Amino acid sequence: MFNLVSFYDSQKHTLIDGEISPFVKRMDDKLFVVRYNELGVFCICRWLAEPYDIFVDVINLGKSLGNFNRKKADELRRQTFKPITASEVNKTSSEAESDYYHFRQEFNEELKELDAIRGEKL
Repeated sequence: MFNLVSFYDSQKHTLIDGEISPFVKRMDDKLFVVRYNELGVFCICRWLAEPYDIFVDVINLGKSLGNFNRKKADELRRQTFKPITASEVNKTSSEAESDYYHFRQEFNEELKELDAIRGEKL
């Protein structure tokens, strides 16, 4: 979910306040933290335009805000203050797409296991 443009929807997204939010806002007042409710992942994002309903993912933090460490902070600074190259976008996009499909595959496997357990109880 890197450089994914989204329309904000309060049913699909949760804006996160906390210790991380002021940190990212100090870097750029258009940065914020969001949780994708369906996938359960947190991302640092940037509002693209007012009235603040369109945004783009900057960094995917995974399923825990605890993943925001010094390495991620340095990556955020680099992306905020130095544009990335096309090859970096291609590499990161490929990795993010792979992560997404692996997550969906694991989710589907969990659902199959639950269905099998429910089938045994009947």
